[in-house]
Amino acid sequence: MKIKPFIIQSLIAIVVIVVGIVVARSYLSDEVTPKRRMRVDSGILVEVIPVERQEHVVEITGTGQVEVSRRQSLKSEANGRVIWVSPEFYPGARIAKGTVIAKINTDDYEIKLSNAKIQLRQKEVALMLEEAKGRAAKNELEALKKTMSDTTLSEKEASLVRREPQLQNAIADVELSKNNLRQAQLDYNRSIIKCPYDAIVETANISLGDYVSGATAIGSVIATDEYWVHLSLNPSNVGWLGIGGDLDTLDAEVTYDLGGKTVSRKAHVKSVQPAVESLGRMVQVLLAIEDPLGAPQDSPLLVGAFVRAKIFAREPLNAIRLSRAHVREGNQAYVCTPENKLSIRNLTTPYRNDDYVFVTEGLEAGERVVTTLISSPVEGRKLRVKGETDVVGEVSDDVGRGGFGRGGGGFGGPR
Repeated sequence: MKIKPFIIQSLIAIVVIVVGIVVARSYLSDEVTPKRRMRVDSGILVEVIPVERQEHVVEITGTGQVEVSRRQSLKSEANGRVIWVSPEFYPGARIAKGTVIAKINTDDYEIKLSNAKIQLRQKEVALMLEEAKGRAAKNELEALKKTMSDTTLSEKEASLVRREPQLQNAIADVELSKNNLRQAQLDYNRSIIKCPYDAIVETANISLGDYVSGATAIGSVIATDEYWVHLSLNPSNVGWLGIGGDLDTLDAEVTYDLGGKTVSRKAHVKSVQPAVESLGRMVQVLLAIEDPLGAPQDSPLLVGAFVRAKIFAREPLNAIRLSRAHVREGNQAYVCTPENKLSIRNLTTPYRNDDYVFVTEGLEAGERVVTTLISSPVEGRKLRVKGETDVVGEVSDDVGRGGFGRGGGGFGGPR
């Protein structure tokens, strides 16, 4: 009898299933006991830097804008037509004190000056004549007293006889004429307009032929001997200035970039304002910049420029300088102890700048500060310093398991 194909296929399937079950039970029954292996805790790999304590110059930094210390609007003190203007009088020109800027027509003032000289000469001649008359009157009075024994005159009458009032009047006329001459000379001098101090021309509003008077502004100049900068400083840093002392002894420096070149000028603290800002609660400090323009070949310090300033405190600070990048949690540092354990320190930092903090307490000279960022810092955690020989750590209680899965030797591991 011929066996049907579907019966043969069913028998084969049953045999395969039975064999698979047998193999699986045999394999699973042969459990492999996992071997315990010890994991060495060698610590977190970190980099460290040694720190040293030394004297540091405290630099209080700030920013501000350059301002002029003095600005003057030039006006003519005389009325008249402009007959000459200096070719050096134009915006941006640097002119020295006493430089003649312009001249006003002086014909009227020359006439007045000449008349005042003539008048003075006349009064001086009148004084000489009155002195002569007085001497003659005095001699006549003396002769009269000798011939007339009963002649008695009061002091007032004798003064009139000697022409003393006339003499005093002549002296007063001479003094008045001298004053008139000085006034005429001043008026004549005012027709010449000069620069009041070393300056740079800001504006020039005068041309040849213009008629000017006392109300006419011919231009403006700014003093070049000193510029100012107002700085806004944090109140915590102002104490380093020593407000009670002589502020002029505090050295300072301002710098700014001009066309790719760094311009630097020396300065000194001129004053500390008596009140803080209403908005930022910052302290205003006024710096005076010495020689703001420099020599003609130097790059000048421009008015209105945004500058960076440094003020150097009188007393140095004995501290450990630490980069801001190595400060953790605002005011902490991670220290690697001699036993290569992590120590978390709280720092006392009386002074900070943009790049560093200066530590007076919390660190000691020679200690090693961890520069590597540790995600979960724990006091006493084992550390391994990069570049040093690895130190074998303590044996962990964890058990390592081999195999393909989480279990030990088989597909499923021990159950």
